[in-house]
Amino acid sequence: MTLLTGFSSAPTWMRGPAWRRSDSRVEELFSGAPILEAIQLAEHAGFDVAFRPDALTLPLASVGGDPAQLGLDPIVQTARLALATERITLVPTVSATFTEPYPLARQLVSLEHLAPGRIGWNVVTSRSGDEQFSVSRLPDSASRWRRAEELVDAVESLRAGFPASAMVCDRDSGRLVALDRVRPSDHVGANFRVAGPLPLPVPTAGATAAPHRLPLFVAGGGAPTISFAGRRAEAMFAAAVSAETGTALRSALHREAAAAARPEPPRLLPGLSLLLADTRAQAAEIAHTLAIGAPGRPPGGPHWSVIGTAEDAARAISARAAEGTIDGFIAFPIGSWRSAELVCTALMPLLRDLGLLPDLPDPAPFRSRQEPHP
Repeated sequence: MTLLTGFSSAPTWMRGPAWRRSDSRVEELFSGAPILEAIQLAEHAGFDVAFRPDALTLPLASVGGDPAQLGLDPIVQTARLALATERITLVPTVSATFTEPYPLARQLVSLEHLAPGRIGWNVVTSRSGDEQFSVSRLPDSASRWRRAEELVDAVESLRAGFPASAMVCDRDSGRLVALDRVRPSDHVGANFRVAGPLPLPVPTAGATAAPHRLPLFVAGGGAPTISFAGRRAEAMFAAAVSAETGTALRSALHREAAAAARPEPPRLLPGLSLLLADTRAQAAEIAHTLAIGAPGRPPGGPHWSVIGTAEDAARAISARAAEGTIDGFIAFPIGSWRSAELVCTALMPLLRDLGLLPDLPDPAPFRSRQEPHP
């Protein structure tokens, strides 16, 4: 099997007390430079996706000593990464609970122009953050996912309304836009009323003139999330600390996809927290120094985790792949900058040697390798 691999475009190696290490580059956190370097390493290593998690709250009780919730806006960060990468697909997180279709569609299509064929989106529903948006009370989970589904429909309707072929740019006749090829969205639903069209076209991807649907990721693991992912998404990012959890989530995704008559189910991508070092002793020392794995501080939080060498991580990934409990993973290097380097320079070649990754270079971006879904 060939795994789909993602690399976090958040500075996870700085989290917790790890920012105090001399190699953390925490002073550069808001310049975006360390993340840019990490994603360029990930692209060179053959990662398919740069995945940017996000939250809309800042817990002051912890932020005094932990940069985990600090960082640039995902859309802005993605724009910078788009201009500095060539192959990797960039997937920012969007809260469907608080986002309106028109500005979001405009942002995503703008990103597509910066990185044609290399933009996806990770749709989440928020369980907090209402205090930032003049919302008196959050709706229940089922209602939040119904809003998410309508958001996806509205965004795709806006994207479809202004194809690249409408930009004729005929200097002789003075005809810039073929108006007969542009149509308003006129979306009217339970949550949104959006007229459209957008003020820019969707760029052509490859040889296909019609706009492609953006690769859709979702994050979570509850029943509404799985139902939505099974019907609509290319992949689901989830916490699966054990192989048994992964098996249950993957089976549920396959059932939902089959019920929706989809030809291919979405991929299950568990988060994988990786504290890697050149030796096991070094990894154990870093974990001990940072109290990673101590009581009350599991190594990867709710996520699957490996503390050790790249070889240890490769064996763990290979075992889960052989058991059929994963379709890939989202890597979260922790503990040190060296851990991020080893994920790219040591772990990925080992997985390739095991036949779990395609040979390099694979010039095809993630989107071109996916089955189209309605």
